[in-house]
Amino acid sequence: MQSAGIMALFLSRSDSLATSALPGAPTVAEEAKSRPAAWNTFRGRTASFLHRLAWTVEPKVPGNR
Repeated sequence: MQSAGIMALFLSRSDSLATSALPGAPTVAEEAKSRPAAWNTFRGRTASFLHRLAWTVEPKVPGNR
């Protein structure tokens, strides 16, 4: 797995927001955790970097001209 993919998995699992889509599934009320502003800044910049990296390596689609 590429290092960008590992970082994306780490960032996506850090919120613990996943819930079941099944009807009647039990839910767990989570307490709001305060996160430092530095973490939010790091997370946002990393997400922007990963998006730009994906756009850079994305294959170009030939136009209909």
